[in-house]
Amino acid sequence: MSVQHRFQRIKIVFHPASGRGRGSRRATQLAQRLAGAGIQANLLDVSSLPSARIAAQLAEADAVVVVGGDGLLHHVVQVLAGTGIPLGIIPAGSGNDTWRMLRDANPAQSMDRVASFLGGGTAAHPVDLLEVEFDETPHRTRLVVGAISWGFEATVNARANRLPRGLGSLRYVVALPLCLPRLSAFDTRVAAKGLDYRGPALAASIANIRSLGGGITLFASAEFDDGLADLSLVGGGRIAPVLRYVPRILAGREHPFRVSARAKEFRVGAAGDCYADGERLGRGALTVRVVPGALPLMR
Repeated sequence: MSVQHRFQRIKIVFHPASGRGRGSRRATQLAQRLAGAGIQANLLDVSSLPSARIAAQLAEADAVVVVGGDGLLHHVVQVLAGTGIPLGIIPAGSGNDTWRMLRDANPAQSMDRVASFLGGGTAAHPVDLLEVEFDETPHRTRLVVGAISWGFEATVNARANRLPRGLGSLRYVVALPLCLPRLSAFDTRVAAKGLDYRGPALAASIANIRSLGGGITLFASAEFDDGLADLSLVGGGRIAPVLRYVPRILAGREHPFRVSARAKEFRVGAAGDCYADGERLGRGALTVRVVPGALPLMR
């Protein structure tokens, strides 16, 4: 007698270039493992399909697994948010910072988790997303899984994106010292409940997760299911006094130049580019709002 599985239209999303081919290999491995358990899943290679075709296929699914990094997750979430379609994550990207929130020891454990969920062994866990709206494009919002950065952190992200993908998470480690000679203060304003910061800053991010750049824990206490986003800002107009505190900054610990807040909504005054989930999102002033429980995650 055949077993009737809950999920009948499973999409495994991957890009063959992710992780120097790890995305393709792990996607195929998952499909074969599920097939061995009598669960049919379709591979969706996003490298050769237009965005509209990808969105249409995702909308038809009843479960989706992303085998890749934060950038691929970012694009998939734009389609899945609010639909109730559960999302699984198997890491195969450069940073994999959203995946780190699952606290899996390795990709094999993530594959076990996803296979168990799709076999009916576990329930989905709703997590928050961040909705971003730029002043220059009102009423056009973008959803973010992990973190939004502007100023120096956005500069590092842009530089990392230009480095060879074969470096993996080392792209961010390499990009940081390459950008340090260009580090300078920028004027910004961040307003939220109980906070109104105006003045120079050296780095600034708002996050739903704990780390950026492949494990740099800027937001040590962040959770993606608490209805709040976390601000980490390094204030001040001079670099020299801050340098001795760099280890504390990168670990998300207290230091004299730290400005932090936790809130449901932030209003940001900025002039340059903004990056989120490793992707360029827009430019200029923006508003960030938490969308509670917008995405069911396989946990």
